[in-house]
Amino acid sequence: MLESSLRIGAIAGIRIGVHYTWFIVFLLLSSVLAAYFRETHPEWSGVAVVLTALVTTLMYFVSIVLHELGHSLVAIARGVQVRAITLFIFGGIAQTEKDADTAATEFYIAIAGPLVSFLLAGLFYLLKLGFVSYSTIATEAFNWLATINLVLAVFNLIPGFPLDGGRVFRALVWRFTGDAAKGMQWAVLGGKLVAYGLMLIGALVGLQPGMLFNGIWLIGIGWFLFAAAEGSRRAYFSSQLAAHVLVGDVMQKQVPTITADMSILHWIDTQMLLTGQRFALVTEGGQIVGLITLNDAIQCPRAQWADTPVCEVMTTFERLYTVKPANSVLEVMEIMREQNINQVPVMDEAAVIGWIDREHLLKILQLHSAIGR
Repeated sequence: MLESSLRIGAIAGIRIGVHYTWFIVFLLLSSVLAAYFRETHPEWSGVAVVLTALVTTLMYFVSIVLHELGHSLVAIARGVQVRAITLFIFGGIAQTEKDADTAATEFYIAIAGPLVSFLLAGLFYLLKLGFVSYSTIATEAFNWLATINLVLAVFNLIPGFPLDGGRVFRALVWRFTGDAAKGMQWAVLGGKLVAYGLMLIGALVGLQPGMLFNGIWLIGIGWFLFAAAEGSRRAYFSSQLAAHVLVGDVMQKQVPTITADMSILHWIDTQMLLTGQRFALVTEGGQIVGLITLNDAIQCPRAQWADTPVCEVMTTFERLYTVKPANSVLEVMEIMREQNINQVPVMDEAAVIGWIDREHLLKILQLHSAIGR
């Protein structure tokens, strides 16, 4: 969902980006703040109202980045690498390489964000007190920022996944039962109950005069939490399954092969389009010398396909990522994600004995998930 984002910088090696939906909420929030400041301070000039609203909104999102950095820096300290922090329509999210491997790690990572927000609320409150005698504009901005950070901290401590409170709840259940899966189940259930509650409150609020936007916003947050909770549940249990399914048990043994001198056009017309297989191992003199995929082919101008042998656009065997039958499906999926590839040959000692691709893996995991094994 958040992979395609605009990079705006990096902190401690963590990429900071904004999803396109962030611009929507930035405009909406700054407009709401401008209306609020205009109503409560009619003596302010139009320029003062707009600039205060824009700067305050930016500071709010800086607060969210700091909240997510709290999670991220603790995660890194506990051995969990963080790829990026992305701002989007409902706030921010830190994207980690893997889940926490202990209940303690889960707890410390989860609680760090709300603690940062509580600290920011206190800091902005002190700044408000410091500016109260000097600037009404600064006082109002710091007052709003103190309030919103306090609300953010308290809301995130609600015990429902994927909120921070849900992760804390998951860690506690995990710690006392010794069962990470049970912790996830209870936390997801809590997240769905919170989501239903927010959608119900949103519907009731939206029926009040002049409160339609607020109601729709609450319904949207509720829907997002429900979808995120269910998506997290599926991802978690899929990864648990993937860790116990071996490549050798699910690999496809019939490996498509073509000769190195075959033209790209001939391969596409006589094999790929007829079988649906988007790749083939390339052989020369009975030896495997590389792999060609549809992505490799389309890098070559279409007018040259008939005269270009596949060996000119293939990935050479030395550059291929391979796996063994004893590797887990989870390990293969991590390789595919990290290297942005979709197919991996399976090797036993020096011989290629099969292949596995992303689409096949996902089908296998969906079937395992459907029957609960």
